[in-house]
Amino acid sequence: MVKFGVASPFLLDIVTPERTVLSEPALSITLPGAAGSFGVLAGHAPLLADLGVGECFVKLESGQQHTLVLSGGFADVTRAKVTVLAETAELDNEIDVTRAEASLARAEALLASVEALPDRTEASQALARAQARLRVARGGK
Repeated sequence: MVKFGVASPFLLDIVTPERTVLSEPALSITLPGAAGSFGVLAGHAPLLADLGVGECFVKLESGQQHTLVLSGGFADVTRAKVTVLAETAELDNEIDVTRAEASLARAEALLASVEALPDRTEASQALARAQARLRVARGGK
């Protein structure tokens, strides 16, 4: 919700089964939905959305911005709070580029070697996650 040119904050929680990645007041978030990216501002209509694999962009009330890679899970949006429950979530400064490059090579090899649909789907998701991790780690390049 925007009032007189000033965006209102909402509470943002990004959590995985292992940890809380971010828990702060935010002005906006863009999430990788299973059906495509979508953005949320304060006052957004309630929404429960499946998440895919990809980049997540957060602008905090403090003015600080974060880029993360999310993989799976869902987002629960209310007018005052966004809760992201992700299978995995990594901040850009946490991504080891060497490991991400190795993951990309493994995912490409796996995708080239499998023929069965369930295995191809899993390999495609691993490839998408590795590509997103590298994009975020390299600053969108």
